[in-house]
Amino acid sequence: MRKMRRIIAPILMVALMSVFLMTGCSKTAESAYTPIPGLDTKTEITLKIAIPYETNKAMNTVSNAFMDKYPNVTVQMQYIEDYDTNAVQLFKENSLDMILQKDLTFEEETVKNEATGEETSTGATTDNYFYNFAADGDIDFSDTNPDISNNYRHIRKDEDGNDIAYQYSYPLGGETRGVFVNKTLLDEYDLAVPTNFTEFLACCEVLKNNGLIPVQGGGDTAAYGLGMAPAANEAVHSETALAAMAAAEPGVSRAFEDTISKIYTLATMRYFDYKAVEGTGFYTNTSELGQSESFLGISKDKDTFETVMPENNYGYVAFMPYISSTETVIQSLIDEYHLDTELEFICSPLNDEGTKSPVYITPYYGICANKNSENLDWIREFVNFLFQEENNKIYASDAFIIPNTTEALQFVADTYGVDVDKDVTLCGQIRFSDEYNGFTPLAAGLKEAMKCSAQKYMVNLNKDENGNIQYETDETGKEFLYMGNEQEKKIYKEYVGEEDSAMPGYAFCTLEYYLDILEKEFAKYRVG
Repeated sequence: MRKMRRIIAPILMVALMSVFLMTGCSKTAESAYTPIPGLDTKTEITLKIAIPYETNKAMNTVSNAFMDKYPNVTVQMQYIEDYDTNAVQLFKENSLDMILQKDLTFEEETVKNEATGEETSTGATTDNYFYNFAADGDIDFSDTNPDISNNYRHIRKDEDGNDIAYQYSYPLGGETRGVFVNKTLLDEYDLAVPTNFTEFLACCEVLKNNGLIPVQGGGDTAAYGLGMAPAANEAVHSETALAAMAAAEPGVSRAFEDTISKIYTLATMRYFDYKAVEGTGFYTNTSELGQSESFLGISKDKDTFETVMPENNYGYVAFMPYISSTETVIQSLIDEYHLDTELEFICSPLNDEGTKSPVYITPYYGICANKNSENLDWIREFVNFLFQEENNKIYASDAFIIPNTTEALQFVADTYGVDVDKDVTLCGQIRFSDEYNGFTPLAAGLKEAMKCSAQKYMVNLNKDENGNIQYETDETGKEFLYMGNEQEKKIYKEYVGEEDSAMPGYAFCTLEYYLDILEKEFAKYRVG
């Protein structure tokens, strides 16, 4: 058995952690495939991959298997703080061979004059740094699934007006949006994991009556985790709704009324209470790690900065909407701090009784190759190896994601017990062009409805000394009040609901208000 290989490479301006690559008997199957041509297997090579977390078990496993196959190659993983900024900068400086990124499109690089705010072109583009996988005929992507892979594939025009296909990031798999469930907490109150909206509401009511806020998370991520799958499913599996969405027709928001209404119910019942949770100090850090810590009840003492564990050792949040791959982060925290939390990831339980929770699939991180690296051929071979079916399945298993294989949709059907033709939506099905992704207006509408429980998202009733509401009038004579305490957003009288018993002096906007917000978001993309 080969000894553990330890690699340390200093990098300026960023915190770096060289990951110990544990070697030994590889569990990666030795599938027969054709290596890319021209590889020099005698020269010692080091490939550097940046990762956004301190560990990446999935990449570690595949990297070890690759080194077993090619003993002349050392794969070095580097954890980089402030990843989105620093990893890309180091990549451009040719200090990294590969980075993990979501979708990338062709852009001209600019620099901003901080004094004047003026932006000027550097003359460089994305194409100067990122390798175009779409133009590579040697890497074998035949085992991958175009429903996942093509989300990161684009077309642009060259100077002569010809189409150029490009793909700077090749997705390692897919993931779903849904809800993490603290099963240990539910067990304390004899509650089962909900399978539909009726059961979800019943769980929330019991938890609320016991002094808990059942659903917690960032306002944006909670909305996407709860609402995106059912909303997208409502459109994609209805020809009429999908056509209306594609053209952003007037009235298109009504196609999503059921989902918006259920999100609105959770907020107005205070099963999700944005303001109350914000006041506890939890979920103020909206990073993936920060939200995972909040879910488990892990915090920092404000005076000593020492880590504080939940007294019950499993946390006080029953439901946290997020993305499925976050299970790697949550589970690592459970292991690190020896918590008793048993968790389960479920698809959003906004479905009616007798139906399945729909699945919404988006691409996970993709791998990007540095086109300026002196090791480009070996980078390409590493990508070639990574996307062979058995290797990608192993990566996906360790990363808690859907494998990017030809059988990806069957994997989804088996995992979630759904009918692919009725219950599954691929994000590409609501992406109508590079300029119009249906996710964008849906996301805006969902998060507004989800956040309506916070004071700053509620209507200030502005009562006089006798308790009478004092409306103001605009230049047309329409009566309005202001949103919350921001004193900047007018809410017209027809959108003002009843006074909130939990917060006297404030009222929720009506459901119509949030449907109209969604309508206005879609109108930005209206055809004709």
